[in-house]
Amino acid sequence: MEPFKLFLPNGATIPGRYNFPPRYSRSAQIRPLIVCIPGGSYDSRCLQIPVIAIDRPGYGESTPAPDFENAPTYGQAQGIYLNSVVFPVLWQTFSDSAEASAIVLLSHSIGAMIATIAAGSYANLEDYPLAGIITSDIGSELFEATPKDATMLQPPHMNLAPMEIRQFTEQLNQPIPQGELRDINTTWLGYWKDYSINVKAPLLYGLGEFDSLWTCSAETLAVYKAAFPKSPNVTCEIVPMAPHCMEFSFQS
Repeated sequence: MEPFKLFLPNGATIPGRYNFPPRYSRSAQIRPLIVCIPGGSYDSRCLQIPVIAIDRPGYGESTPAPDFENAPTYGQAQGIYLNSVVFPVLWQTFSDSAEASAIVLLSHSIGAMIATIAAGSYANLEDYPLAGIITSDIGSELFEATPKDATMLQPPHMNLAPMEIRQFTEQLNQPIPQGELRDINTTWLGYWKDYSINVKAPLLYGLGEFDSLWTCSAETLAVYKAAFPKSPNVTCEIVPMAPHCMEFSFQS
């Protein structure tokens, strides 16, 4: 993937990576610009697929999100910022070269928190079209904490992810802003439905059977699905034999 750095109207920057494969004449005329939003402790390197992956505000060289007046938490400030400032510039910069018709947000873990806030803030008046949201590795009920490798991939004996992927843990690790860690663990579940209830884009959601951050059950999946009543199409599935970081597992 090719690195990029966007310079936003407010003087801030958003780095990331992108890759747009060539379009063949027989391919569909409509395709989305998929914007990947990594989870906590990861930047755009962990989602290097033929789309755009950004370093979220506060990661690497990405300027932290400003504190918006009506955003009392770290996650809300970041989600509102992405929706109102970052995504319009991403769309203006890359939509033509990607030959895309709309944006779809693909998000993981804390990135799914941010994407839900962004999509819930979207009013169809912004300078980009939002066509869908994909969330994974987040839920409606927290699980007890465990060390990072065990949290993200589960212990090796469970054989949910290739052994060689563990050698990249340190390389992919990024300092996690304390504000988002505090938000996802202490306040998010108290206000997330204020945003999910306003998401009007289709939703695709998956939670790993062995996610060690979020309780995975038919009941918690039903709660998550019910939280998006205005979405025209909600698909929620438990991904069997998948850990929290299902993107790094055999199931990916």
